[in-house]
Amino acid sequence: MMLSPILLFVAVAFAKDTLPSCELAKESIVSRSSSGLAQVSNLGGFRITCRVPARPFPTTPGGEPRYGLKAATTAYEISADGSKKLVPSEVHIVGGGGDGFGPNPEREWVEFDVLIPLDSKELDAEARRYLAKMMESMTPEQKAQVGQFPQEKVLKNIRELVYQSRVGHFQLDCRVSDGSRVMCTNSVELAVLFKGRFSEVGLPASPPF
Repeated sequence: MMLSPILLFVAVAFAKDTLPSCELAKESIVSRSSSGLAQVSNLGGFRITCRVPARPFPTTPGGEPRYGLKAATTAYEISADGSKKLVPSEVHIVGGGGDGFGPNPEREWVEFDVLIPLDSKELDAEARRYLAKMMESMTPEQKAQVGQFPQEKVLKNIRELVYQSRVGHFQLDCRVSDGSRVMCTNSVELAVLFKGRFSEVGLPASPPF
């Protein structure tokens, strides 16, 4: 009499294991809110792993190769009233793989870091803080060298270095694709907490100009 519930449990577990999914990496989660919402640091990006059903492995010699999966995100900032605003996001793929052999191959996966960049006003302020700290650490000779470059050029180079996410509550719509074919769309909700500033982390060995 217990066989049917057991078979149902196995079927549900198997179905969950073969469905596309995206989730935050455990090492990116610094805490959780009282409601269970994952919270990450604003210093740098955070990592997401998406899994999709395995693609058929190429069997024809000289046929079309199977390239690595691609990932992209669309980010929305969620306000206190629940409304959503589209904001920029950047994706940097760091790995991927899977076992495409056998009758029941494991799901393929792609792992990527996501940055929700500061808005232009915040980015400019952080670049100026960074430049001020850099100037404080320089010798008079180094300051004279920096003075040979237009300040806007120096600030532009620093803005490109700033790797700090904006703070807030976000929904990330993740898409995994095989070339032009979308294989997975999945959402990840999280909060980015203020844990410090990029300008406080440290200065490069050489000035960014």
